[in-house]
Parts: sequence; C-alpha cells; structure tokens
Amino acid sequence: MKRNLLIAFTAVAFIFASCGETKPEAPKAPLTALNGEAKLTVDPSASKVGWEGTMLGLYSHSGLITLKSGVMSLKDGKVVGGNFVVDMNSITPTDGNYTEPDGHTAANLVGHLSSPDFFDVTNNPEASFEVTSVVGNTVTGNLTLRGKTNPEVVEVSSIALEGENVKLVGTLKFDRQKYGVAFAMPVKDKVLSDDIAMNIELVGKK
Repeated sequence: MKRNLLIAFTAVAFIFASCGETKPEAPKAPLTALNGEAKLTVDPSASKVGWEGTMLGLYSHSGLITLKSGVMSLKDGKVVGGNFVVDMNSITPTDGNYTEPDGHTAANLVGHLSSPDFFDVTNNPEASFEVTSVVGNTVTGNLTLRGKTNPEVVEVSSIALEGENVKLVGTLKFDRQKYGVAFAMPVKDKVLSDDIAMNIELVGKK
C-alpha cells in the first residue's frame, strides 16, 4: 500500500512539474513594410531616376529626371504591383562631355532632347511605367513614352529598409526607336545607340 501511494505521489509531482514548464517562444521578426502585404507611396524628393544615352564609339551623356509620383505594392519583400510617373520637362544632364567653344553645351542637349527630334516634351510632358507581372526579380510593365506604350522590364537589384521606408533599386533599358525617339535625318540618327538605360531608385513610405 505504501509503495502504491509513493508511486501515485511521484506521478502527480511529475505531472505538476511538467505543467509548470514553459518553453521559450522563438523570437518574432520585427513588423516592417517587408513583412506581409504593404502598399507604399513613393516619395519623389527621396527617389532618383537616372538616364544614359550613348554616341556609338564616341561618348555618352547621362543625367537625372524628376519623379512626379508612384506607388509600390509589396508582398513579403517582393514587388507585386505599382507604377511611377516622371516629369519629362526635368531632363538634367550631369556628365561633362561637352565642347562649349563649338556650341556643344548641356543646355543645347536638353533643348534637343526636348524637341520633336527626340521626346517632344511640349506634347508629351510625362512618361510612365505600370507593373503588369512579376517573375522573381524581373518586373514587367507597360512603359508609355511620347504617347506610345510598349512592354518593358525592370530588373530589380535590391529591396531594402531605410529606416521605416523601403528603397527599391533597379534598371530599365529600352529601345528608343519603338517610341519614335529618333532624328528625322537617318544618317545622324545611326550615330546614336538605340538603347537608353534608366537607373531607378524608388523610396516608398507607408
């Protein structure tokens, strides 16, 4: 009888001891815009869009263009949707490939790029990109430039937190001929590379 009571007390003590044990919870990842779903408004003042065009075998011109607006839709740190709009009146060269004594200046370049020979900015003051699909880091969307729309891709190189904001970095390369961005004189136009590269840095806020 005493032996049975001892076994019973031992079992009860074991049960109570087991119930009292608490396993430490695994640390939870901090809640940020990269967890779950998030729709962010792009901050034009913190974002940057660069461009580069090349004269074949000679030199290239590069610069910046101002972002007007945009949104980014993310899911677990990946792009799932969004768009951005740029101001075509804000073309600003930043390179030094000019010969001012020959009248080849940055101001002249801006005037030419803004003319009907290229982007016809008076009649097409904005350009835009609208996401249509995403596979991995390749974001496909519709680029609208000079009134024409074609599918293009943005290759995303990084999406990271900057404080409470999210910064997306990517590149977009397009063929200007598809948008009617070309000299009226074919001989001169052939000196220019058809490819124009854009380096995109979008900063999104909740």
